[in-house]
Amino acid sequence: MRQRGFRKADVDLVLRVATRVADDAFFLTDKDAAREIERRRREIQQLERLRGSKLIVEGGVLITLYHADPKPTRSSSRMRRRQS
Repeated sequence: MRQRGFRKADVDLVLRVATRVADDAFFLTDKDAAREIERRRREIQQLERLRGSKLIVEGGVLITLYHADPKPTRSSSRMRRRQS
């Protein structure tokens, strides 16, 4: 594997997304790669849209989700320092 320039993460990815061509063989086709690239592109867009979101959970139950102010307030930064 190392001689051919592959890493363990490469093997894991191919096993996860490639097409099985035999009981013991997988092949990462252009179609497989395009599908996963598009999926990740949508995921990146979603992350960009959700950046700055704040999720409040209590006891495993979603309480609220909102776009928070990206800058911490002065009082909350003081509280963090006191907790440290």
